[in-house]
Amino acid sequence: MSEYSETLTCAFHPKRETQLRCNRCDKPICIKCATHTPTGYRCPECIRSQQKVFITTKWFDQVIALVITGLISFLGSLFNFLGFYTLFIAMGAGFFAVWAVKKAIKNRRSPLLKIVMSITAFLASLPRIIAWILTTLPFIREYGLAASWGLYSLIWSLAYSIVITSNVYYQLKK
Repeated sequence: MSEYSETLTCAFHPKRETQLRCNRCDKPICIKCATHTPTGYRCPECIRSQQKVFITTKWFDQVIALVITGLISFLGSLFNFLGFYTLFIAMGAGFFAVWAVKKAIKNRRSPLLKIVMSITAFLASLPRIIAWILTTLPFIREYGLAASWGLYSLIWSLAYSIVITSNVYYQLKK
């Protein structure tokens, strides 16, 4: 074995010398380009091509997810009068929304689906909060904070929004 070895440069940064290679395509890569995987280092192109395999949704899956998640989130928000039990309703509604969407789109997945469902769950839970603000604000202006009856309802509506949004997001994070 000779002591002289060929000087390799990174395929993505031609001015950087390296001894590291992608374990999939064997391109020379610098440490900045390398992504550590359980089987070794991969170049950005191999990582990108590997991630595309996991994006399986079709264009209409986001629409289906939006409708199902919005409907379930809104219907669940109607039960904010139950106080502490609103949190359980939010968790159940979040679980049911994710389950129903996965069944409807046949377990296809993508990062965009998680974003669409999380934003929809949050926005669909807001009408009760907006209604409370619109109906109570004129009384608060006229009579002061003494007229802020139903503050209890607002607090549970906010809690519902936070819990269902985080529940949907973290279920899809898996």
